[in-house]
Amino acid sequence: MDVYQELKTWQTAIGAAFGLIALMTGALWNFHLNRRRDAHLRAEEALSVTAALYGEIILLRQEAARLAVAVTQVLVNKGTQRNPIIKFDTHFLEANTLPEPTLYKALAPKLGLLSADMVVAVTRFHASFQAMKAGLPLLLENKERGYSHSVLNVLLPARDVVQGVVTTLRQMERILSISIPPQDPDFGLTDTVIEMEEASYTE
Repeated sequence: MDVYQELKTWQTAIGAAFGLIALMTGALWNFHLNRRRDAHLRAEEALSVTAALYGEIILLRQEAARLAVAVTQVLVNKGTQRNPIIKFDTHFLEANTLPEPTLYKALAPKLGLLSADMVVAVTRFHASFQAMKAGLPLLLENKERGYSHSVLNVLLPARDVVQGVVTTLRQMERILSISIPPQDPDFGLTDTVIEMEEASYTE
């Protein structure tokens, strides 16, 4: 009888304890579900960012290769023709305007969703693209300047844009389940011209 009376006095405390345990268990489970949901949303967002950057890199890479081939051809014509029609002038600059990487700029705050090595590779790609873009106007002939800039100002960063991002593209394709990647753009005689120009500066 004494035991029964003692249990009755502790009944409220025991009920409160079980209620607290149930409340804590529910809160922890809810926290776990929220973490899983947030992780899933982050993974989906990272996938979307990767797809957008991949598509833009493919297009910018093609533009970089096209420009490199055009610059290379002008240099070759300059060395093999007496009066080449196409020169490094304002007409050439207008015909070879490079696009702006709009998606990269828009998604820059979300690059942290990607792996560190991919962030470094994507950032390096766009830095090379901007260097190539900045080097293009320097090729224009300017008699007042008194000297000319080397095509390496364009071709070296163009090579980095076209060839330096291949490993990262393959990584992106695995993430995006792309089984048939687009073909590498035609780089023409660019590598050969780069070697010739570098050799001429070391002599």
